[in-house]
Amino acid sequence: MKTQKLRYIAYVRKSSESKEKQELSHLSQIENIKSQFGNLNIVRWMDPESKSAFTPGRPVFRELMDAIKNGEADAIVAWHPNRLSRNEIDSAEITYMLRGALKDLKFCSYNFDSSPEGIMMLQMTMNQSQYESTKQGKDVKRGLATKAGTGEKPGRVPPGYMKVPQLDSNGQVIIRPKDNKIVTETGKDPERYEDVRRMFAFLLGGGYTPSQIWKIAFEEMNFVMPKTPKTGGKLIGKSELYRIFRNPFYAGYFEHNGILHKGNYEPMITWEEYKTVQQILGDRGNHRVGNFDYAFSSMIRCGICNCLVQARHRTKYVKSEGQYKTYVYYYCSRKSMDRPCNQTVYTPLEVIESNIDEELGKYTIIPEFKDLALKILRRNNKLEVSERERMYGKNVKKRAQLQSQRDSLIDYLHRELIDEEEYKHQKSRLQVDIDSLDQQLRNTEKRAENWMELNEKAFNFAAYARIHFQSGDIRTKREILKTLGKNLVLQDNRLFIEPNEWLVPIGEKYPEIERSFLKVRTENKNAATRDMEAALEPVISSWRAQWDSNPRHPA
Repeated sequence: MKTQKLRYIAYVRKSSESKEKQELSHLSQIENIKSQFGNLNIVRWMDPESKSAFTPGRPVFRELMDAIKNGEADAIVAWHPNRLSRNEIDSAEITYMLRGALKDLKFCSYNFDSSPEGIMMLQMTMNQSQYESTKQGKDVKRGLATKAGTGEKPGRVPPGYMKVPQLDSNGQVIIRPKDNKIVTETGKDPERYEDVRRMFAFLLGGGYTPSQIWKIAFEEMNFVMPKTPKTGGKLIGKSELYRIFRNPFYAGYFEHNGILHKGNYEPMITWEEYKTVQQILGDRGNHRVGNFDYAFSSMIRCGICNCLVQARHRTKYVKSEGQYKTYVYYYCSRKSMDRPCNQTVYTPLEVIESNIDEELGKYTIIPEFKDLALKILRRNNKLEVSERERMYGKNVKKRAQLQSQRDSLIDYLHRELIDEEEYKHQKSRLQVDIDSLDQQLRNTEKRAENWMELNEKAFNFAAYARIHFQSGDIRTKREILKTLGKNLVLQDNRLFIEPNEWLVPIGEKYPEIERSFLKVRTENKNAATRDMEAALEPVISSWRAQWDSNPRHPA
């Protein structure tokens, strides 16, 4: 009997994130697969994936796994195991599927053997990839912190300074052996240093305003900002001049991770002169550190007077730790003349973030439940789409009939089969029926367009938003808060958040559903996946009724 040839799906991925930019490009991976496995029965090439595999949630990977589960193919071919996964959840799914639907794996740079030992080694290889990614990120942060501790500012330096190669005792450029990169240090920019120094001298001398200094820098000095990949290369703007005057770097200090470090370069002005500059600029001696961004500015209002809450930061020297630290506070701007405000409390950023984290905890679901719930909803949605299409077609046909009847009325009137009064009555009645059908058709189209897509976004937010908030940057935290709720009110050192409508069913129903889910999982721990789905489908379907009553999902 002839053995059926295995059907393979080819999968390629290149993360757009910088820590993986040395990996092979999509095209290189495709060429390697075609060259090395030209004899394989590759029935499908997945669209290239550009999302990192460090966390779950890749759309193309999910489509790949579903195709294997649905019997559309039997095996996978990729460049390396780390293309398939760099996280524990996806790794576990791949190795678990090797017991059933997934018959084989082929890799260009890794030999896989479909045996218990081979599966164990595959799991270790993918876990090693996850470990290396995590370690690399920590090593980079640790290296930057170490560099800052030695007095060298990580990254770019402000106008007037530049990064120059370090030289050894023989005057030779120092090159790091591990990555073959030139070691740099902060030095003076011969094109801009003296001009920036003159700007500070003009301001400290008291004879010029910042606007007058900007005009001199723009028209007389022709001061061009240093060129970067995204900005610069143009004549200095007013905001850029203010950033120069606000930056403690020129006084010999720079900020890194909220800590003010003393630099190992020659300062342009003294620290006392820097404080004088801040007083001249109207900040009452409280210096700002560089370009400081506040995550939640313009989003929160005061609970007493409804004015916008603003933020500020202070840098203090902590004697117990022997270093400068920056603290961020939020407070009412008290800009309303009609509604006096007596709220003078300054709320630390840590309290704000703790309140947000607490609120996110009310709407957080476990990823395992999310995956199973979405699978059930996708299956049910396919049936519903089919039913919606049938009803939509029926209503379209009915509308065409009503339109035809309406168009015929004018003919009946001309042939005097009906009088004008009857014509108007029949036309009005048919128009009401047509308008009603049009509304039904619009509702059906709108619901069919993106119901499942919006639910997937909502479930992913509920599963991972809290994790991303805890580890994300300012922009990420701001977007998560915007998605989480509205009517953000700060009062008595607490942030109150009104959750967005689509989150309400999660907060109300999910705790009970999770208990049911965990109970079913415990009772059916040895059961097949389809049995688990059958046991949970009534629970998830009942929740969906609540879900549908709150259609405003995240954008």
